[in-house]
Amino acid sequence: MDKFDHSFSDPQLLELALKHPSLDLGVHDNQRLEFLGDAVLGLVIAEALYRRHPNLEEGRLDRMRAAIVSGKALAPKAKQLGLDEALMVSPAQRAHHPEPSKGMLEDALEAVIGAIYLDGGLEAARTSIESIFSEELSTGSETDADGTPKSRLQEWIQKHHNGAKPEYIALGAEGPDHARRYEAAARLDGKEIGRGRGSSKKAAEIEAAAAALQRLQSE
Repeated sequence: MDKFDHSFSDPQLLELALKHPSLDLGVHDNQRLEFLGDAVLGLVIAEALYRRHPNLEEGRLDRMRAAIVSGKALAPKAKQLGLDEALMVSPAQRAHHPEPSKGMLEDALEAVIGAIYLDGGLEAARTSIESIFSEELSTGSETDADGTPKSRLQEWIQKHHNGAKPEYIALGAEGPDHARRYEAAARLDGKEIGRGRGSSKKAAEIEAAAAALQRLQSE
């Protein structure tokens, strides 16, 4: 488990974290550690995002945290760390499902994090988590799906204009079919606040939103 950037003082904690409930061990499987690790992971990711992105509002931070700790994101991360091969399951489970499910991988990763927390405390857990998720923590503000210029513009307008929403108007297109360029405008209360161009209608709207956001924030 070198990839976790932690050397266990109590190896039995790591062993427990890798015991799947199919082993029928009662409370001696990894589910209690998964419960703990889920909470520790959420706290450390939230703190890291808070420190690394001091200019982002609570809504953006919350969505970034949710994207990083979602099962969809944790399962492939667990596989990268080799937990698919290290997880201990019953012979019957392995016979019917040779490969661990996404839920099993997610639980295993959170259980290992819980084990690291019990073994070395919050600082050890923080070190491991920030190492494992270093890329996501550094680039999350640019790559999370809810962090597009359109969503940021809507957040800003809702906050500063009593819940209003922007609208996008197509202004036409030009150029040959293989190199079409579209133009769009972002409007607020019927007034144009930004204009953009792109290779698709969606791209043009994104550019319009970015221009609108820059304009509104500078006023």
